[in-house]
Amino acid sequence: MGVHVLIGGTPESGKSVSLHSLIAGAMLDPATQGVFIDGKHGVELAAWEKVAHGGIRSDIDSAIVGLDWARAQMDERYGYLAACGARKIMRGMGFGLLAVVIDELATFTLHPDKKKREAFLLPLHELGARGRAAAVRIIAATQKPGSDVVPTYIRDLFDTRWALRCSTREASDTVLGSGWAARGVDASTIPLGAAGVGYLLAGSAGPVRQKGFYLSDGQLSDLAAYAAELRAIDTVRWIDR
Repeated sequence: MGVHVLIGGTPESGKSVSLHSLIAGAMLDPATQGVFIDGKHGVELAAWEKVAHGGIRSDIDSAIVGLDWARAQMDERYGYLAACGARKIMRGMGFGLLAVVIDELATFTLHPDKKKREAFLLPLHELGARGRAAAVRIIAATQKPGSDVVPTYIRDLFDTRWALRCSTREASDTVLGSGWAARGVDASTIPLGAAGVGYLLAGSAGPVRQKGFYLSDGQLSDLAAYAAELRAIDTVRWIDR
């Protein structure tokens, strides 16, 4: 419940396909809360508006507010853990997954206003560094997540990496970690047009080549509506109790 995921790849490599696969899986659990930050002016993540806390956040000011809210939720969870003598959030404790979804991360990490950029990076780092035990999960997508786009002190907190088609071996290693291309795991060898195909590094087994499931706009709309319906049902049940 606390694994952070970084998705990287060239334009048209299928980052959105892969991102929506993960979002749908998370949001169909009605216990999941979501903060959605969209660097494409809110267009990419618009389908999830009804299940996003505070709506889709497409500018850095609202993104900062969303991250600060998530950080406050994380602190509340740690207060609960301290009170009950537990070390991490588990199912049955009354808390679900808290997913912080960011598309086009570079839009915010490269924002021209330094103060706003730092105000974005500070809670993002805290959520990444302290979020696991509190069931906080960051899912972020960007093109090449080099140190100029994602500071290494944040990039290194992502333990799960998904490298879609990259332009160079070096770019592939930037997503997966240094040395994988030399060992034959090179996302620059993925052919053009293979949207969603990439290498997923999750756990100690090493990267596995796989493809994100394509969801059409209509399917996304249906899934998001169902996710909202599940939350409405869950709320009624809670009130009835």
